[in-house]
Amino acid sequence: MLVRLAATVTAPDPSTSSDPEGGAPAVADVAPAEDVAPAPDPPVPRSLLRRLARYALRVVAVLYIAGIYLEGVGSDLPASIAPPPLMYFMVVAALFPSKSTAASEYRAEGWVCAEDRWMEIDTRRYFPLDPDDKENRFQRALHFYHDYPVVVGAIEAYLIDRHNRAWDDDGIPRDRPIGGVKLLVVREPIPTPGGHVRRYERRALVDLPSKVQHPFYETPKHDIEQRCGHAAPTDEAAP
Repeated sequence: MLVRLAATVTAPDPSTSSDPEGGAPAVADVAPAEDVAPAPDPPVPRSLLRRLARYALRVVAVLYIAGIYLEGVGSDLPASIAPPPLMYFMVVAALFPSKSTAASEYRAEGWVCAEDRWMEIDTRRYFPLDPDDKENRFQRALHFYHDYPVVVGAIEAYLIDRHNRAWDDDGIPRDRPIGGVKLLVVREPIPTPGGHVRRYERRALVDLPSKVQHPFYETPKHDIEQRCGHAAPTDEAAP
């Protein structure tokens, strides 16, 4: 049965066969041509992708280094092109564009009403955290905010209040109220490379030359007059 079925399926159709002796031409049993999709492009070799990635990284590295250099020499071009998050990583080269020439230390003086003169206040009594180094809160606050009136005013009021309450021994007798505060920065020159470096030692203002003392704030005269009850200090009263 299976053999007969196979013979039936494979047997040629007489109506479509050609006559080799010149009979009717055979009709080819060919299906109509259909649209065939074009073959997909061959995939890009991995070696080419790696090569392009290396070139791209080199271009990015060159642009980044150029941005750091330009920002470091003071050019505004990187800031005008690069977004702020990227600029954050470019300004590292400009953190220290020049060397320090002096060591700075902040000090304070109080106007003693009974004596009509300025006397140094030992601020370490009122800022006890790290009192003997530059991590002291008084030093840090004035280092960053010496030109902020709100901060300077708060320090002024704090020092006057603490001394007049006889809070602690600060270099001015407790029974001598103060009417104002003078804030100044002491800038002592740093020795040249190879020179002798003196170990830090806190010295009183009276032992320092006036040329290294630079006042930047003084309580207004009318405020001193109100606290002291008499005339405010004059320029001649300063040490």
